[in-house]
Formats: sequence, structure tokens, C-alpha cells
Amino acid sequence: MQGELWTPEPTRPRLEFSLGEALDDGMRAMRRSGVVLTLAQFLVALPGAGVAIAFRYALGQPHFASREYVERTLVVSACGAVLGALFRGGLVRMSLDALRGTAPRMGDLARGVRFFPAMLALEIVHLVVLALSVPLLAVPYVLVWTPLALAPFAIVDKGEGLVAAARWSWAAARRERLHLFGFLLATAVVSYLGVVACCVGAFPAAALVALATAHVYARFDGEARRSDENQ
Repeated sequence: MQGELWTPEPTRPRLEFSLGEALDDGMRAMRRSGVVLTLAQFLVALPGAGVAIAFRYALGQPHFASREYVERTLVVSACGAVLGALFRGGLVRMSLDALRGTAPRMGDLARGVRFFPAMLALEIVHLVVLALSVPLLAVPYVLVWTPLALAPFAIVDKGEGLVAAARWSWAAARRERLHLFGFLLATAVVSYLGVVACCVGAFPAAALVALATAHVYARFDGEARRSDENQ
């Protein structure tokens, strides 16, 4: 009796995207809306910078790596995380609009406040994973945070709650962890180069990185939609 021929189940092909393609798409959007996006990044950074300056002048500058230095760094980082989460939803909305050819509006910064609880929760997870990744050679960052990195875009673009957006991002990116981690690492270098450019370049660099990440989100979302349609 002839046995049945076993064939493996078809798997979703790996999603191809590149840093160069994402940056090219981002640069096209920057040529259309770069001034508005850069100004938005600057305005969002002001409160956190104000907190850091206030701490320095009110309490002085402690010795590097001292207990006081670590404690104040943690406090400033926490304040920055809260203030950043307050407007992150608006920045995501503006990046998606600019990438899709719609003029971004500064008013979206204020309207994005409704996403604050979800963005703050994601930022807390990010900081915890980042702290654990330093002694563990970035393994937690690759395994945990990387597949969640697109959740803020799902929250804003799809109107999903925190859990649903995290599940979507995890499912969409789970087979692309290393690829996506390499992209996030490269965009971190782009942001650092912007800071090195007399700090002034930090804001257009942040806008460009946000657009490039929005491009990657659009690629993942399109792939997820095609996969759902083929099921």
C-alpha cells in the first residue's frame, strides 16, 4: 500500500525591506513636509529638555557614575518618558500622514494626547527591556521589544487598544526580529549622527527616522492584509 506523500504547510515568505528604501521614502516626505515635522519634534523635545536643565541648575551636576548621577538620570529619563508619551501619538499621526502624501497638521500633537495611556505603557516596557538588555547583550531587546516596536503605529492608525496593537505588531514582526532589530539599530545611528551635528540636526533626524519607521509599518501592514485575504 502506497503511503501518502507529505508536503509541508506553506509559510509566509519573509518580508523584504531595507534601510535605504525606508530612508528614501522618508526623504521624499521630508521634502514635502520636513519643516512642519521638524518643528513638531522640536516642540515635543522642549519640556523634557526643560526638566533636565532645571535639575542641573537647581541641584548641580553630580560626579559621573556616582549614585546621585544615576538617580538624577533615572528621574530625568522617567520625566522624559512621560512627556514623550504625551505627544507620541500625535507624532505618529503626523508621520503617517506625511508618508501617505497628506499634509501633517500641528494640531495632531494635541489630538494625540488621547493615546497617552497606551503610549506610556509601551514606553515603560521599552525602558525596562532596554535596562535588561545592557547586561544581557541585547537579547531581551531582540526577543521582546523589537516585535513590539510597530505597536504605536497600530494604535494610532488602526484605532486599536494597547493589547490588540501589541498582538498585531508581535504577529506581524515575529519572523522578522533580527531584520527589524538591524533596522532599529541603524536608525538609532542616524539619530545619533543628528545629535552630533551640533544638536540642531537631532530634530530633522528624528523626523526622518519616524518617517522611515512609518514606511516599515506600512510594509508590514500591507503584508498582513494580503496574508489575511489569502486565508
